[in-house]
Amino acid sequence: MATTPAGRAASTAHRLAQGRVSARVVADVLGIWQSLDPLRLTDPGWTGQILASLSRHRDDSAELAANYYRDFRQAEVPAAAAFAPPSIAAGTSAPWRNRALTSLRVTGTRVVARLILGGWDPALALDKAGPGVAAASSRHVLAAGRDVVDNALRADPAARGWLRVTDADPCWFCAMLASRGAVYLSQRSASTRGGTDEPYHDGCACQAEPVFRAAVLPETSQRFAALWETSTAGLSGKDARNAFRRAHAAARRG
Repeated sequence: MATTPAGRAASTAHRLAQGRVSARVVADVLGIWQSLDPLRLTDPGWTGQILASLSRHRDDSAELAANYYRDFRQAEVPAAAAFAPPSIAAGTSAPWRNRALTSLRVTGTRVVARLILGGWDPALALDKAGPGVAAASSRHVLAAGRDVVDNALRADPAARGWLRVTDADPCWFCAMLASRGAVYLSQRSASTRGGTDEPYHDGCACQAEPVFRAAVLPETSQRFAALWETSTAGLSGKDARNAFRRAHAAARRG
């Protein structure tokens, strides 16, 4: 957790701002999706429309993240040498487009085809698949901002690591990762320093908070860490994860 009020405010503002980007992505993608003919999803035109929308939103996510990293760093280590987060080609790089296109096929085309073959009305099948398409699209957009922070952490000599910061009600998987606390960077050269490579899923609201000083877990992560300790005593591996998942579900119900 940030050691300064300004740092904490910057992290909260950044998570909320990225959430607003996500909301805009979902609205745009669902608008495109609902205009499609469910019997013509093999036509590549619709994926091009969605990718163009994602490209614009990725630029927004990346810009927010670069500003956040600068503001957070200034708040936490104002005496450190100046540093500018490395830029990324947020909207135009081929790798993200290929990954997003795969997601659109898996969550969109294949789901609709499977439902129609199972007897669903085509229009209802399209509606059923829409939320999955939108959630996957949001993940690919937010990845641009996450990549900016990741690249900055790898390159910044002042960075010590990062914390996974969740929203108020994360899934068990995100809660488990957040409970682990700070992930400290390797002391090897900047080109090989480890970054925020733990996964983000569709619908995930988590963000990485840089660590420049001794890390203190946010209150929510402290609760997850305590729950992990009590729910997984004597267990390991898959058994421990399943025990934590059940305990987390019970805590959410309570």
